Amino acid sequence: MSTMNVPAVAPASGARIAIRSRQLGDIEFDAADVISFCEPVLGFAECDRYVLIPHTLPDGTASDTIMWLQAVTAPYHAFIVTDPWGAVADYAPEISDADADQLGLTRFQDATVVAILTVPGEGAMTINLRAPIVFNAVNRTAKQVVLLSDQYHSRHPLA
Repeated sequence: MSTMNVPAVAPASGARIAIRSRQLGDIEFDAADVISFCEPVLGFAECDRYVLIPHTLPDGTASDTIMWLQAVTAPYHAFIVTDPWGAVADYAPEISDADADQLGLTRFQDATVVAILTVPGEGAMTINLRAPIVFNAVNRTAKQVVLLSDQYHSRHPLA
């Protein structure tokens, strides 16, 4: 997979949401772009709604591999996420049937998977391949899932 498959956008609702992101400043997006999490991301119990915002490259264009998973409720934190296949070409995440059921996933084609990047002030950047974010592009739900196999690590180094 060479580019990130962003979950499909629901029909335009016309309603716009504006927030002040800690990382991105003032942003605005369509209410139809909001993704509801079945369970909060570990450590962020107060937030269950997010939106994917493309990362802007230094030349002003949008990255096709890096995005921000921006919370739409206070405290408006954001995660840097990417396509895990860009880091590990043979990445083969397997989620439990219970997670698939909770997300309402009935077809593999409806799933989008991203992984959270950790960008330290010093040292190597890592990617969490052990607990990716899985989206159902049809019903716009998501969940951070812990994979069934322990072959992947939460701090996989990036080259």
